[in-house]
Amino acid sequence: MRIKFSLPKIDLISLRRVIGHFGSHLRPHRTKLLLSVLALLGMSAMTLLRPWPLKLIFDYVLLPGTGASHITFLEPLAQWDPVMVVFLAAGIVLAIAILNGFLGYSQGILAKTVGHSVTAAIRLQLFSHIQRLPQSYHDYRQTGELITRLTGDINLLQDLLVETFIRLTGQLAIILGMLAVAFIIDWQLALLIIAVMPFFLLASMRFSKRIKKAASRQREKYGMLVSSMEETLAGISQVKVFSQEKERDKVIGKSVSRDFKAGLKTTKLAANYSRIVELIAAFGTALVLFLGARKALAGAISPGDLIIFLWYLRGIYRPIQSVAKLSAKIAKATVRGEKIMEILEMQPEVKDREGASSARHIYGDIKFDRVNFSYVNNNYVLNEMSCTIPSGKTTVLIGPTGAGKSTIAKLLLRLYDSTEGSIILDDKNIADYKIKSLRKRITSLTQEAFLFRTNISDNIAFGKPQADQKEIEQAAKLVGADEFIRKLPEGYDSMVGEGGFTLSGGQRQRISFARAALRTSPIMIFDEPATGLDIHAEKEAKAALRALKPRRTLLIITHRLNFLELADWAIYIRDGRLMEEGVPQELLDRKGSFYDFVSQKISKSGDSKQPGSFLPSKFQEL
Repeated sequence: MRIKFSLPKIDLISLRRVIGHFGSHLRPHRTKLLLSVLALLGMSAMTLLRPWPLKLIFDYVLLPGTGASHITFLEPLAQWDPVMVVFLAAGIVLAIAILNGFLGYSQGILAKTVGHSVTAAIRLQLFSHIQRLPQSYHDYRQTGELITRLTGDINLLQDLLVETFIRLTGQLAIILGMLAVAFIIDWQLALLIIAVMPFFLLASMRFSKRIKKAASRQREKYGMLVSSMEETLAGISQVKVFSQEKERDKVIGKSVSRDFKAGLKTTKLAANYSRIVELIAAFGTALVLFLGARKALAGAISPGDLIIFLWYLRGIYRPIQSVAKLSAKIAKATVRGEKIMEILEMQPEVKDREGASSARHIYGDIKFDRVNFSYVNNNYVLNEMSCTIPSGKTTVLIGPTGAGKSTIAKLLLRLYDSTEGSIILDDKNIADYKIKSLRKRITSLTQEAFLFRTNISDNIAFGKPQADQKEIEQAAKLVGADEFIRKLPEGYDSMVGEGGFTLSGGQRQRISFARAALRTSPIMIFDEPATGLDIHAEKEAKAALRALKPRRTLLIITHRLNFLELADWAIYIRDGRLMEEGVPQELLDRKGSFYDFVSQKISKSGDSKQPGSFLPSKFQEL
């Protein structure tokens, strides 16, 4: 077998980066760490003392005076009564057990306390940072991968920062202590033990890089498996409706197979490494045992010294092997730590400008001035977009699917910044407002009315946690949600299932409308508010929107004509470009592109209505 002689430099650099980055989480726990290390050193001392009662029995009770002992401080025991020596040996055994138990308990509690504290701190830091990463990051990132980072990866990182360090300290203390005693007993045999050690280190160097690479690939496959399972469970209703259980079994089966193969490869590498280490240990043990027994027979060492030497010989390779195996754990933990660092080092693309002001007093007069925007590779979703969303009016942004309607909402919320051009809000560039302040003044409801797994009151108060129950109920009444909520078994205290799927689509929609109403924001954006609703629920949604109209700037993004009856102003876009904007009746009277769009929608639906029939009577009379 060809053995690489040098430890890969990248391992050391990565390890130093990871420890340097996360080591600050250990500083508040320095006292507990120090006490844990001292307790572990005490346990190491107990390990060194364990064979000594046997030495007392052999040298001063069973075989007194049969060999030259190099442990001279015990020579007075030769004058003791053998029974007293037996009592002393038994007392030492009991004392070692009691002390080792106490130290082990203390060390474990201290280490676990620090470990859990560090895990909690890093997990909170990572979760908080992930929430603040740009929307583009979340658009292209699998949730399962992020969950893996927040759970298993952080646990392994905590093991590297706390457990591995403490364990390494204890194992090194045992190795050094045993070698020191071995040199006192017989320096030639001690040198023989040391001569075998480089083979353990070389084996570690050989396998560390390969195990690190395999561990990284295993983590990647595991993350894909978690994401696939999460996706299937999230869409379980669709799986059942379309009878796709077997197909999803195949998809998950392939992911399980890839994860299995990646894990098996890592396991095989670790098994090969352990096998080589065991062979090295067996060879060293056989050699030292043969030479040590000959010295004992020649009287160069006492029988008790030989017992201690053999005990240490059996025990010293285990901590050496543990230290060598720690390289594999360090490699794995370093990979995970680097993955976490990659996320923490990402910076939000959308930031507050220097000198940005509060949006507390905005009214909602919005102008898009030649705005261009692309998500990736300069494939523009919006092209030279210029339009007006008048303050205090209800604007319907209408157009075919893929026209760029939802992108306009994202730009208003500054989930993204425009590539070119500017968005003016109340005569000021939207980028000159503080992001948090801006989003407090703009309430947006997405196509899917998402509810959290908590009670209905908390769901309504999600955007305004300080609201009291009276405010929550008033908001629900305003949008027509109060009646059905009170009919639920526990009313406003009724628990909502994950995603809100214990309620109908119309009920979820009205609760989300109540959430919007509670915030009393001057600007409200409703993206496809009728998605997934039947005719009755759609009527209720429109009634809720009417209730929210007064003294607000409402932007309703839709491709459905029925919402035009709510519109004071209409913006028609296609392929990311403004086609027409204005008062809906006037746009129809022009019989331009807006009129053509409405006519085509009516024609495709097979409806006999005229384009103007979607508008309120006051517009039809113009």
